[in-house]
Amino acid sequence: MVVSAMPSNAASKLISSLRALATRDFFPGLSARIRRWVYHPLGILLLAASVSVLCGLFLHPRVFALAAGLLVVMGIGVCWPGLTIRGTSAHWNFDRERCVEGDGVSVRVAATNHLPWPAAGLVLRDARSDAAVRLGTIPARQEIVARWEFVTKARGEYPVGAPELLTGFPFGLWQARRRAVVEKRLIVWPRSYPVGPPPCLDGDAMIEGNVARRKVGSTGEVLGVRPYRRGDSPRRIHWPQSARHDRLIVCEFEATSRPVVQIVLDTDCSIHASGRDGSQEWAIRVAASMARGWLEIGVQVGLVAPGVTLASASGAGQVRRIMDALARLPNDSSVSLRELLSLPACRGFESGVQVIITTDRRSWGRVQPRQRWVVLSATAFGQPLSPTARCNELPPRPAPWLFLDAPHRIPHLLRYGWSEARHGS
Repeated sequence: MVVSAMPSNAASKLISSLRALATRDFFPGLSARIRRWVYHPLGILLLAASVSVLCGLFLHPRVFALAAGLLVVMGIGVCWPGLTIRGTSAHWNFDRERCVEGDGVSVRVAATNHLPWPAAGLVLRDARSDAAVRLGTIPARQEIVARWEFVTKARGEYPVGAPELLTGFPFGLWQARRRAVVEKRLIVWPRSYPVGPPPCLDGDAMIEGNVARRKVGSTGEVLGVRPYRRGDSPRRIHWPQSARHDRLIVCEFEATSRPVVQIVLDTDCSIHASGRDGSQEWAIRVAASMARGWLEIGVQVGLVAPGVTLASASGAGQVRRIMDALARLPNDSSVSLRELLSLPACRGFESGVQVIITTDRRSWGRVQPRQRWVVLSATAFGQPLSPTARCNELPPRPAPWLFLDAPHRIPHLLRYGWSEARHGS
């Protein structure tokens, strides 16, 4: 029994080897191209026309009529869509220029047919997504307007790709396409939350402005009085108190100073969890919340991020500049925090507080007096770290100024997470 089983096993192995050899694709790239053309309707018709020509040459000339009919169908199926798409145009518009992720935005597309006959089978599609809008048939020399509601799910600039106007009418053998004109793009800002007051430094590391502080200055409300010193303005003399004490007494006013903050955002993909709810997107939302909230109360805020360097400034214009820059930040940045802090904008910043946003996968060592570290827990944000993440053991580090350990706690921690926020500035 054992001797008789050996030839059968050898035969089965030989058969399986021959089957594997016969089914192996030695040229996968060429095979994919051949399959793409053979399975395409135009390729099938072209193959049928070639067979018809061969049959007409070797069997009977009447088969040439079939070949001619197939060539006519292919000519119409290719030329008609191309002619139609050349005579039509589409203009893409959003109803506004900026919004926040999660908002609904109205999209308006005006398609015009410049031809003296109707343009049928038109579809508008985004080149980088599967979203498509069927425009149908446009009458001769007329314009149709399509509107729909677009919900922004992530920050960025929209449309992501180049919208295209397509048609395959009448046979669907080939789709002619033409790029639509995007007249107004949409910038989607990252979501932001209310924040507490900005961190303060000891001393006068501020500039004059319109934010009242509980410090002695020269332009705010009256805080008290003191004896006259050489150089004081005569307008600040409190004459009733001077007459009562028989010496000159001057008023002390509240200082109206403006804090200066520089936000350094570390978006290195090797230390962040990716995805819409990963630590990278939440770090951007934290930076957006701090920048927008502090700018709205008059603080001067600057931003340093991969490819972005904005000097500290204030006002609505600075809000737009910072939020636009955060909206356009790439997701695949490989710039390390060391490289960011070595930039001239960071090394030369000495007029205020530097807020550094990173994750607990980054070693930060000794904290400078002007630095405030905001640290996110990389593993607490829904998705695992990328395979290139640095998972080595990190040395002991000092406690950060603000530690964000869960997404649902971020709104509360941004509002009450540090000492100035808990006790007032």
